[in-house]
Amino acid sequence: MKSFASINVFFLFFMTVTNTVDAIALDDKLACGAPWNIRHQEGTPCKFWGKDGNGTHVHDGTCKKRDGFHIIHKLKCVTTSVDLKTTCC
Repeated sequence: MKSFASINVFFLFFMTVTNTVDAIALDDKLACGAPWNIRHQEGTPCKFWGKDGNGTHVHDGTCKKRDGFHIIHKLKCVTTSVDLKTTCC
């Protein structure tokens, strides 16, 4: 019974984290998809680390459908603005 309760607590914690965290993703496809942003839909705001001419910065954008057939990453984050104050690597 204790193991069942601990599995339920872990599952509830995992579902809470995956539904509330708006993580800064590593690329434009992960910003709108699994595992952390799995509930994003077209038009949802998103963030990802992206390289541009000035280095690596956080790109803000909105989720848009990708061209073609994609089973896992159907959406990608299309940049609307770049936060030049945040840098990485």
